[in-house]
Amino acid sequence: MDKKKAKRLLKFLSYVLCHSPDEFGIFLDGDGSISIKELLWAVKEEDGWSYVRESHLKDLILLGFDPPYRLEGKKIVLNDSIKKPYYPVEQPPRTLFYAARLKACYHIYNHGLKAAGRPFLPLCRTKELALRIGKRRDKSPLLLEINAEEAFLEGIIFRAHGENMFLAEEIPSRFISGPPLPEREVKKTKEKKLKKPKEIEAVPEALPGSFFLDLERDPDVARKKERDRKRRKGPAWKREARKIRKKKRGL
Repeated sequence: MDKKKAKRLLKFLSYVLCHSPDEFGIFLDGDGSISIKELLWAVKEEDGWSYVRESHLKDLILLGFDPPYRLEGKKIVLNDSIKKPYYPVEQPPRTLFYAARLKACYHIYNHGLKAAGRPFLPLCRTKELALRIGKRRDKSPLLLEINAEEAFLEGIIFRAHGENMFLAEEIPSRFISGPPLPEREVKKTKEKKLKKPKEIEAVPEALPGSFFLDLERDPDVARKKERDRKRRKGPAWKREARKIRKKKRGL
């Protein structure tokens, strides 16, 4: 990557990570980190940046630039000199949006949403941004509406993230609405729930036409035991000598 291209990428990444991550449908954890994979999903959606790979993030460091981040394993982390994200508790608008994977919706309708793998759920002000985020994991996500205002009044905590998003740890199912699920999806989910692990059949004590090996009755084993017994007592002449000594002592 030439230096001119590297400078453009550095400027763009700085904007995404440090200024308006919500604009791109991402949020950083409290320590200023996000998985490289999630960052690249968002970056590649932008015109002119579909070529960006993890190697390009490393190149900016190797070329002597001073990017606002460091790479730690599978994560990209803001440098200590950069202000870490802060998400204040705020009352949300009446409705927020979340795009879910179709196969997860049956569970969501019954048990609600709960953050998994990340500290918060990304909830959006607009349908468009919610769908953009959802399509990163599912080609045809289901758009859900969150009755955020009512949830907030009943004690659910919402945190503001820029101008475009709110974050929450969980949303109970009573505050979630969406289109009905396709019948095939409902059926498939119910069938999975009904399936039980296969029971292990007990092995009978003796199957017809079979037998268990009795080592005590095995002639080879018996002979081996006899050899071991004799070996412990010593050679035959020693055994005979011991018998003679015993007889003499008995006289």
